[in-house]
Amino acid sequence: MSERISRREMLSRVAGLATGAGLALVQEKAEAEWLGEFPRVAVSVKTSPPGPKSIAMLERMRKVIGRTNYSGLYGITLEGGQGAYVTDLDGNIYLDCLSAATTNVLGYGHDEVALAYYQTATQLQNSCFPYSANIQAIELAEKLTRITPGRHAKKVLIGLSGSDSCDGAIEAMRKYTGRYAVIKFANAYHGSTGLSQQASGFRGLNDGIYPPSPNFITVDFPVTLKQRDEVLRRIKTLLTSGEIGGVLAEPIQGDAGVQVPPEGFFPLLAEMLSKHQALFIIDEIQSGMGRTGRWWAIEHDGVVPDILVTAKGLSGGYAPISALIGRAEVIDALHPAQHLFTYTGHPPSAAAAAKVISIIEDHDVMANADKLGCRLLGRLQALQLQYPDVLVEARGRGLMIGLEINISRDPAACKLFAMRCVEKGVYVGYFGNAQQVVRIEPPLILTEEQTELVADVCAEVAKEMHSGRIPASTREKVRNFAIGL
Repeated sequence: MSERISRREMLSRVAGLATGAGLALVQEKAEAEWLGEFPRVAVSVKTSPPGPKSIAMLERMRKVIGRTNYSGLYGITLEGGQGAYVTDLDGNIYLDCLSAATTNVLGYGHDEVALAYYQTATQLQNSCFPYSANIQAIELAEKLTRITPGRHAKKVLIGLSGSDSCDGAIEAMRKYTGRYAVIKFANAYHGSTGLSQQASGFRGLNDGIYPPSPNFITVDFPVTLKQRDEVLRRIKTLLTSGEIGGVLAEPIQGDAGVQVPPEGFFPLLAEMLSKHQALFIIDEIQSGMGRTGRWWAIEHDGVVPDILVTAKGLSGGYAPISALIGRAEVIDALHPAQHLFTYTGHPPSAAAAAKVISIIEDHDVMANADKLGCRLLGRLQALQLQYPDVLVEARGRGLMIGLEINISRDPAACKLFAMRCVEKGVYVGYFGNAQQVVRIEPPLILTEEQTELVADVCAEVAKEMHSGRIPASTREKVRNFAIGL
């Protein structure tokens, strides 16, 4: 991997930030690092993954980390990254198509974002915003109110994760409407804290934790026009009770397997909610921050939600931070101290997030995601026609793509497909309500050459599966290491 920065060099670089010359040097380097202009890196898998160092680290991990924290895909431990590539402990280099669950929207090694965090941390590591405001959080909130849909007055609540911001959205809905019930969708995933976990319907993650509640009502997520009409009729009936405060939805269901709703669903739903004075809450945690070619996936539907939740890519993976942005009167329905944290508006995290927003705007990152996402999806859809026995469907928007694998004959087929991609140097993920969908969500700085590599590797693996030539060693790895959500 060319120009890997040593720890000593990084410390020297950081020390040099105190001088104008040092800062100028790093900023000059950062300006060059966009859309593939990193030092040349190539895929290189020399040790069959997971290699011995990753396996040894896995054993260490199992002794000290609770099992609920780890749903490992391949048993691999990552060590570093640059541009759109990641390396593991055994020295393998992969083209990253997982982006740390979509957090690393700008890829790896961007000094500009790291510097924004570092410089703020050396000045003010925390102010405890509930007691003492800081300019970084205020500036981030100003940016978020500007880039989210709608020109109405908005306010922001900054959090630590998508989970707690979904909690806050439901809390604000309840305070504003005076109604406790929320409509949620089957197979949705909104988080694992309190209300967000109860609002999730993904793979039984609530089992034994929260009892069934009449305040969380599940409806199917439509993917066809017929289903759209059926679901809307069901929601209309529920709304007539006068007990529904709102609907919580992902514009594209992520962990369910990149499920894209049919045309017209969200506009019709939003109109229906407005008539019944119920709120529309949109969860853009996975789909937002430019991933679909626009700031927010809901913009493709032309709908303005009452509350929008963002996290994951908000800081480009450099800091844990989230936010909910909503109509000012809805957000201010919550009384002081009803939704806050000691680390609310953490200054370095807010500075990193604000820098990510500026970079996405200044470097046409969304246009790149749209262009290359369309190209990649087109190639995968053509591949599905070539191997219909292996591939069920390729779907998505921008660089949020799901490749559904036929698991009717082999429940592990998707894991095998994904593991084989990784063995060939393309680090995809997999998810879905039946672990049947390959997850292709690379950093938004992907290049044309890298896009073709992803499609080529998927084609190679599809051909292998069609011909029954998946190596026995790959099957053994899946049995030993592939967990997944």
